[in-house]
Amino acid sequence: MPAGAKKDGSIWEGIETVGTVCYNFEPMFKKIDFHVHTPASSCYLDHIDTSHGPTYARDIVAAARAMGLGAIAITDHNTAEGIEAMRKAAADAGIVVFPGMEISARGGHVLATFDPSTPVETLHRLVSDLKLRKHQMGQGFEEAPMSIDEVFEVIAGAGGMAIAAHVDRRPRGFAVSEELRREEKQRIYSSSYLAAIEITVPFDKVNWNKGLMPGYPVGKACIQGSDAHAPEEMGRRPVYMDLERLDLAGVRAAFEHPESCIRFPSEVMANT
Repeated sequence: MPAGAKKDGSIWEGIETVGTVCYNFEPMFKKIDFHVHTPASSCYLDHIDTSHGPTYARDIVAAARAMGLGAIAITDHNTAEGIEAMRKAAADAGIVVFPGMEISARGGHVLATFDPSTPVETLHRLVSDLKLRKHQMGQGFEEAPMSIDEVFEVIAGAGGMAIAAHVDRRPRGFAVSEELRREEKQRIYSSSYLAAIEITVPFDKVNWNKGLMPGYPVGKACIQGSDAHAPEEMGRRPVYMDLERLDLAGVRAAFEHPESCIRFPSEVMANT
């Protein structure tokens, strides 16, 4: 643990970073889960195991608190129906909610992430702009009638941030998709509307950041997320981010310096 660092019970403060604007003696790393589902997704545990009983927003928030999370992004499949209940439950717990959704498209899945102050009506309009129909809401295997990089652009136009979901996991990660040609994957990755990628192999983070992954020579910010479909899955794959402000602008700023401003749990523990 670096000299002068302090332990607050859930994350470490005072982790030393060098070589970027994020360097200071006491950076504030916030623990965030960027990929959280609710029962608004048809694949949530409640709809698969009826013996489990209903899950309420307060249950998800309680699980987030138990894991020491400071913020969560709500990313139900093709719908924003679970956001308002989560906002109300999280407000009393002091947890910041980034409203969003996980959008299925030709080529893969996308995490649309918006500022905590964004009205839920903006997300409902996004569903309409993506030409998703009512029967597709909550359904992960129902695709918007456009390519994944077109979805990136629609999200950005609505004021949100596009993160390609679990890019290294079959079947819906674009980087390992068997449906896409190599040039299509490179086009998706190089989109100016793609803010970051979500990965499931944490040891590849440095290579993605530095542009060392085969076929992807440009560095990209990486996150990981729990992809939680039950309260007990909350926070199983968090990220720690050095943020001056816990909002979308703060996250964007961290994405500009991913090697020092974004840490996975193994990297945090390596500095303690």
